Amino acid sequence: MSGARLRWLGHSTAVLDAAGVRVVTDPVLRGSFAHLRRRPPLPDPEHSADPALVLLSHLHHDHLDLPSLRRLRPRWVVAPPGSAAWLQQRLRGTGSAVGEVAVGSSVEVSRAPAGPVTVTALPAHHDGRRTLGRLTGAPAGALPVGHLVRLPGVFPRRPEAAGGADLLLWAVGDSGEFDGFAESVLRAAGRAPDVALVPVGGWGHTLGEHHLDPEQAAALVARVRPRVAVPVHWGTFAPVGLARTMGERWTAPGRRFAGAVREAGGRAVLLRPRGALDLDAAGELVPSRPRAR
Repeated sequence: MSGARLRWLGHSTAVLDAAGVRVVTDPVLRGSFAHLRRRPPLPDPEHSADPALVLLSHLHHDHLDLPSLRRLRPRWVVAPPGSAAWLQQRLRGTGSAVGEVAVGSSVEVSRAPAGPVTVTALPAHHDGRRTLGRLTGAPAGALPVGHLVRLPGVFPRRPEAAGGADLLLWAVGDSGEFDGFAESVLRAAGRAPDVALVPVGGWGHTLGEHHLDPEQAAALVARVRPRVAVPVHWGTFAPVGLARTMGERWTAPGRRFAGAVREAGGRAVLLRPRGALDLDAAGELVPSRPRAR
């Protein structure tokens, strides 16, 4: 099947299905962990089952959830630089192959019918250390990263002048602004990505340092100009006992981001958790209203 479907499962977890390959970003599929509770319904297991590839941006528990990884048993896991050996030990017995990619480098991790799937690690500005990581031996020096994924042959009806047949997915991960942010993406991609997963919020009353707020995220998107930008990292988890006090902080980040992107002339699709968007064989957004399925 040509074309692609992207489904947002909440927080930083998204699933891309294209060219017979399923890619999952930062899977957290449980209803609760640590002091956080999921407010939307749990994802349907079939929407993330049997992934070829899982991308992990950093070691924080809301991005690297060991029970979710053990349940998924992906064939390939791309771990944050400096953490592959530790994670391979934690996933022993799952059959998953764990590797890592240095910032600025690329690796072929799977194959689609038209050729290899390539992952490039991008720089990020964030504290990627795992909370209480000393208890499990998590490496303190593991680096946070974003990812650029190239899937070949997804858009056979798109001419070379319009970007060609390959799909480029840009998963920002978790990052604050830094000099050269947009340039690092465009340099790795060679053109504007097709789909961007952009963090725009958090899970508490305040947004900690080294994060993007909705307006900062929209300004980054304006510099990179992806064909479609999807806000993530909002509207999913809240601390125990504080969910009712979140107010607009719960729902506003996604709307603010989408509005700011559109005002700057870009395209943003605001999904609800479990909602999906489709791109056709020419790489165009299918004009149907995204909804939870």
